Amino acid sequence: MLYIRLCVDKPGTEKLRNLHRNAHREYLASGVAKLVQAGPLMSSDDTKNVGSFMVVEADSLATVQQFHDNDPFTIAGLFEDVRIHRWDKHVG
Repeated sequence: MLYIRLCVDKPGTEKLRNLHRNAHREYLASGVAKLVQAGPLMSSDDTKNVGSFMVVEADSLATVQQFHDNDPFTIAGLFEDVRIHRWDKHVG
């Protein structure tokens, strides 16, 4: 099954994101979850990161929640809002 993980950073946490970026990338590269697509959300057309978007393939919502809970960005307290939903892909 596919799941969307949409995370919005707390305001003013750009330094916190930069501090934990390498650990976050290592976590994603470890294979702990099967990522279909992933990347940062940007503010307007500039390069300032304001959140994260992922499509994760997993057996259950609980698996994706555990993946999220162990992400270094989550542990660091980066996110203001998090939405995780099963996604029923119809196009693409």
